[in-house]
Amino acid sequence: MYQAYKGWQKTKILLNIGFHQEAITEYDNLYPFLQHETEFLFEYAHSLSKSEQYEKSNLILEKAMAISCDPMLYNIKGKNYQAMKLYELAEQSFIKASLIVPSRLYPYYLLSKLYEETGRYEKVCEMADFIHSKEAKVHSEAVNEIREKVKSMCEKYNPNKYD
Repeated sequence: MYQAYKGWQKTKILLNIGFHQEAITEYDNLYPFLQHETEFLFEYAHSLSKSEQYEKSNLILEKAMAISCDPMLYNIKGKNYQAMKLYELAEQSFIKASLIVPSRLYPYYLLSKLYEETGRYEKVCEMADFIHSKEAKVHSEAVNEIREKVKSMCEKYNPNKYD
């Protein structure tokens, strides 16, 4: 186990510098030893997603979801479904993430992007309104950025919305 954890630390370096395929090879080898570690499973699934191995990524995410309720697991799963053009499943994943921690704006932002991609422009504006009216638990530059992005997305389809 000690060697597995050491190997994982080295694999994180590959992940952090964007060598996803090389990281996947290492994650594959470490999986039998570390499949109980949510963070390990998250990183593994994220690398798979970045390498466009969406189905395998979702299988790893399912294992992580069995031991953790981290909403980011659902966000990545939703992005995988969106990339596979399985829009209904993507929407369900983003909604699930939003229900786990309702104060986080990121799942709502992902929903906005999904609605824009699928041509549901009225839903883009609904999400923009919701995001702008939602009180942020922690104010940050990320919150401001999300609000500006959804506002801009909505204004493409409803130019006079925020005049």
